[in-house]
Formats: sequence, structure tokens, C-alpha cells
Amino acid sequence: MSPDDSRHCAKALRMRPGDAIRLTDGAGTLADASLLSVAPDGCVAEVTARREVPPRTLRLHLAVAPTKNADRMEWLVEKTVELGVERITFVVCEHSERRRIDLDRMHRLAVAALKQSQTAWLPELQMADFKDFIAEQAATDAARYVAWCDDDNTRQFADADFAAGTVLLLIGPEGDFSPVEIDLCRTHGYVEVKLGSRRLRTETAALFGCVIVASHN
Repeated sequence: MSPDDSRHCAKALRMRPGDAIRLTDGAGTLADASLLSVAPDGCVAEVTARREVPPRTLRLHLAVAPTKNADRMEWLVEKTVELGVERITFVVCEHSERRRIDLDRMHRLAVAALKQSQTAWLPELQMADFKDFIAEQAATDAARYVAWCDDDNTRQFADADFAAGTVLLLIGPEGDFSPVEIDLCRTHGYVEVKLGSRRLRTETAALFGCVIVASHN
């Protein structure tokens, strides 16, 4: 086991040889194992059984503009991993107040949430410029949705007729998307949606979208 996991196993959990643990590779495999040796610098376990967890029928690619307060994005990563999300892209928009994210820290938080929720799929994390992201996604077959504060639009994300495959949900910054960005989304076939009837914070809107997709699974 890794040094971090070994220290946690030996020091925090105070586990002993013979204790049962569960392992995952974050790519769909869960394994039951028995500890052979326990040491802070390296625990050794023997796998006794393993099973493959299939990917979700409806997969979510969440694209969200980072908030000024980094803690909110950390909270979002933790909660969306618990609920199930296949990919998170932090998108830098015209109105973004934060333009950098510590992806290594986000990865560690995602791993911790994966362990806590005892799931088997670790999401891919990345960061991208808005225009580059839109161009990159144009070649995919994902069903594309953009949520923004347009009073004239009444289409609800929760009412979407989802088909099996990947759903891409784009959530804007605290100052919302610019008109140019919305026009670019329209050009590339994004469906404009609402997330309920209230104006939500960025991280709340993203989590709400994640819950809707999870409920369809």
C-alpha cells in the first residue's frame, strides 16, 4: 500500500494483521483483502476476492467555472464524487474571478471521497479555457447542456429526456457567462436549461445538476 494509506491504516485506524480491508483502483475494480503486515511505511495486503463495478448507464461530465473561494470547489469535488461523477473540468470564463486550481489537491480530495463512499470510479479532473473547452467537446457525442440565468428560458434540466451515454453540463461563474460565451454554446448545439426556479450559487447549481443525473441512474 502507498505510504499515505499505510500511515492512515497503521496510525489512525490502528489496524492489525488479519484485519479485512477493501481496495479499489479507481477504474471500476473493488477488492476484498486481508492485511498480512501493518507498518506506517508500508502495509501489505492479500486480495481474497475481486469484482468489477460497471460504469453508470448515464455518465456526467461536469464543467464548472471555479469560484473565487477555493473552499467551495473543494466541497463540490468531495460531494460530486460521493454522488458519482465521471469527469470534472474547471473552465475559465470571461467573468471568472479564479483562474487557477490546485489539481493535485483536488485529486487527493477526490480519492478521499472515493474511499469514504466506497465506490470504484475516480473521476478525471482537468482545467481548460472556455473557448478551448468548447472546441474540444465539439468532437464528442455527449449530450450538451448549459445552465445560465436567462429569465426567458423555462426549460428545466430535470425534465430532460436523457439517453444512455454522457451528459455534459456546463455551469458558469458567479458573474454568469458572457453573451459571447452563450452564443458560442448555441453555435455548438448546447441546450439551454434552468436548474430549478431559484438563483443558485455556482457550486450549488453544479451539485444540483449532479443529483439530477444520479437520480436517472
